[in-house]
Amino acid sequence: MAPNPRPVIALLGAALIGAAPLFAAEPARRDFTTDRPDTTESPFTVEPGHFQVETTLFGYALGKREDGARPRSYEFATTNVRFGVTSALEIDVGIAPYGIFDPGTGPRRQGVGAIELRPKLNLWGDDGGPTALALLPFVSIPLDPGSGVGPDDVEYGVLVPLALDFGGGLGLGLNGGVVARRPDADRGYRAFGIATASLSVDWSDTVGSYFEAAAEIGDGQASTSLNTGITWQARDDLQFDTGVQVGVSGDADRFAPFVGVSLRF
Repeated sequence: MAPNPRPVIALLGAALIGAAPLFAAEPARRDFTTDRPDTTESPFTVEPGHFQVETTLFGYALGKREDGARPRSYEFATTNVRFGVTSALEIDVGIAPYGIFDPGTGPRRQGVGAIELRPKLNLWGDDGGPTALALLPFVSIPLDPGSGVGPDDVEYGVLVPLALDFGGGLGLGLNGGVVARRPDADRGYRAFGIATASLSVDWSDTVGSYFEAAAEIGDGQASTSLNTGITWQARDDLQFDTGVQVGVSGDADRFAPFVGVSLRF
């Protein structure tokens, strides 16, 4: 029997709500940094007492399978809520509340994706400097196994995000890590290596872009994509973004555009 995630969700939600008054939510002093829109996670954490909500308002993905099928998926309001616990630690809760999956060879399915729980611990660089490093373990719990919207089994792993600031509005984000998942129901868990590199460019005080390469290696193949996007910081605590992922090998989606928004409060 699959584990019931509802008690975990309720407990975590209650803990976040109850913990919020324990921290003085002074006006944020750090620069507004997000974990989106690229797939490369940042090493920076949200200041204690603050929430940051990062949402994919709409996303579309077109895949390609070895049998020639062209699966399509649609996601709506996939959200990651980040809460600053200490000056170097945040707790993240991500959820995919609704999605549609068209396998290309059968009936269309819809449902809820997964809930992802992850603490992020910054090791250095949260308050400035040329480099920053963090540890980011995570666990993803399916809420609707079999829907095709999210994973069918629990997945877990760890990422190591590194950021390099070259000055002049130019930066590089690097991720390395591993995730454990079941490729199919007939086999046990397998380890997959994750590697990403994202070059960010600030064209002005409010407009930026990124150029990214991402790869996942395991189970005898490598899935790679080339990604790019644009960000617009409308206010100190509000950012809009749009981007696209283009798969070039393996099971990576061949074309996946999206639009999103991030808000800190």
